[in-house]
Amino acid sequence: MRRNHEIDYRIFGEEMQCVEIELDPQETVMAESGSFMFMDDGIEMETVFGDGSSNQNGGIFGKLMGAGKRLLTGESLFMTAFTNAGYN
Repeated sequence: MRRNHEIDYRIFGEEMQCVEIELDPQETVMAESGSFMFMDDGIEMETVFGDGSSNQNGGIFGKLMGAGKRLLTGESLFMTAFTNAGYN
């Protein structure tokens, strides 16, 4: 995955807030599974185990330890990567 610069976003609402994220071509953002409401054409989704960070080393044991930590804190085992598949 490509490193991102500052992601463009807008927050809507008061009590029930919604965040709109604008991805540049080939830019990726990570979110918890089931946390989006809609997306435009050209956005690709990929479900990943863990937090999706590229520095997850330690093999299967490291991934299991990370999953255990996520379960203990009440987070999902899976994250979703949203990527703008368009080009400039």
